[in-house]
Amino acid sequence: MIHCRKDDGRAVHTRCMSSRMPSIGAVCFAVFMTVTVLWPSPARADGWTLPGSHSEWGSFALGIISGLGVHELGHVVVARAKGYKTSFDGLSIVYPDEDLAGADQLQVASAGFQAQWLMTEVALRDSRGRELKTPPGSFAAGVVCAHLGISLAYLTFLKNHKQGDVYGMSEATGYSRTRIATVLAIPAALDAWRLFGSDVPEWVPQASLLGKGLGMVWVWTY
Repeated sequence: MIHCRKDDGRAVHTRCMSSRMPSIGAVCFAVFMTVTVLWPSPARADGWTLPGSHSEWGSFALGIISGLGVHELGHVVVARAKGYKTSFDGLSIVYPDEDLAGADQLQVASAGFQAQWLMTEVALRDSRGRELKTPPGSFAAGVVCAHLGISLAYLTFLKNHKQGDVYGMSEATGYSRTRIATVLAIPAALDAWRLFGSDVPEWVPQASLLGKGLGMVWVWTY
């Protein structure tokens, strides 16, 4: 919490945006430069390509559905763990008769992204937690593509949706919806590179993981 002063010098206990705070872009640039120096070697030679058989397409579609389901489940789990009721309004999860605000609103609204971040790391890493050296299977690729699709949707047409994640995070923090959607798109862009790119530098998965980790720490210590 930042203390602002009125003209009479009294401290006002309120959240405010300070021009002295480091911008999110500056933090992301610092992370980018750090991991670029520390992890310069290639992580994987070949990128994933679209399935070539019907069975692989089925696995890919199941992965997409699972990724979408995990996103929504993240909201439900966090909301109910905090004692909030949940229900559906069409395809949106809503919280009837609840007045979410502050840290609770931020944590519930961001829970879907946090869940898909975790699933994406599982999909793109081996059992020892290291980045895959070969392209992932069709199911895992579907999970990652669900993550990419959700991130793109919230960067564009869902950004201003009043029941959407970005809208809730914006209300909870005071940051603009454009700013939040852009920050959420950064790990998605890196993950798209991890999935489709060839000769992906080692810093790319590390930057994605670090960015997600910092985001989750910020949410849960808000």
